Amino acid sequence: MKPYWILRHHGSSSIRSIHHDRHSLVVGDETGAVSIVDLQHLRPTVGWNAHTDSVLTVISLGDHVLTHSRDNNVHLWKLPDSSPALGTLSQVDGAQKPQLVTSVGVNALNFSRCAYNDARIAVPNALDAAYIDVIELQSGVRLVEAIGRPDIKRTAGSRMPIVMSLHLVAGGVVAGYEDGWVKRWTLDGELVWQTRCHSESVMSTAISTKFGVSVGADDRIARFDLLTGEMQLLQTKTPGKASVAIAPDANTFVVGAWDGSIRAYSMADLTELGNLSYHSDTVECLEFASMPNQDDDTDDDDDDDDDDDSSDRHSSQHTQPARDNQLVLAAGGRDGKISLWKYF
Repeated sequence: MKPYWILRHHGSSSIRSIHHDRHSLVVGDETGAVSIVDLQHLRPTVGWNAHTDSVLTVISLGDHVLTHSRDNNVHLWKLPDSSPALGTLSQVDGAQKPQLVTSVGVNALNFSRCAYNDARIAVPNALDAAYIDVIELQSGVRLVEAIGRPDIKRTAGSRMPIVMSLHLVAGGVVAGYEDGWVKRWTLDGELVWQTRCHSESVMSTAISTKFGVSVGADDRIARFDLLTGEMQLLQTKTPGKASVAIAPDANTFVVGAWDGSIRAYSMADLTELGNLSYHSDTVECLEFASMPNQDDDTDDDDDDDDDDDSSDRHSSQHTQPARDNQLVLAAGGRDGKISLWKYF
């Protein structure tokens, strides 16, 4: 099985974050560049240098985009009213750029993406990345500071494990840590549950309404109950998982690995369902997207020897009105490519 389409408009820059909203993908890379891809035309419509260091998080918020970077800033951008679908970021350079609405200074000397919900963000604490702050985005006011401080202590001869992943949930935060633990906290800082999912660092987590999935530097995949923390473990054959995403129906999930592979699993029993192979290096991020359905003969047998953006081929066929929507998996790689896969 090959990808449905390949997007190459970020060149060789590692893709660090992808988010989907309303037939568009927002993409952020290691140089600080951010782009928006129209999934009907499969071309970027907006591109700009949002940060001076690697992007950690991009989140589409309707006509705004939130970006978070290792330059210690979270930015909120207002998108231009409309933009034409273009082929490369160089072609987008002359187009109208998003307008910076507000910025919040954060501690990004770590690897955790920020979490967003209801106009608030959760980020590692400003002074110690083992703890968590919750900030009102528009004002920059810290609503809650240092979640986890009473429970996470430094032991002799070691430093405290830093936060590696974050999710804002109803009344609290779910966090994955460098020491392999996943914990749920209330916004008052009370520990609801904790479970040791990994023997090494948590690298990524994803949540649905009932369950979460974590992957790490070890060979484990862990499914945990969001209410109780009860865990089910799958021991895989190879270590090194970088990313995870849960399908919209929450029946399956996908895992991206350091070796460039993508594997799909059943949420019910963690059975492996399939293996997608395209990327030559780590799959840094995964995102499910709904895109306009296309005719079967537009499938792209991508050839790596062809340096053109895959969307240059069959372009006339991608201007036809969509009949319905296709669930697609978008995978961002350290190789700078974004692969799009029709998902079962």
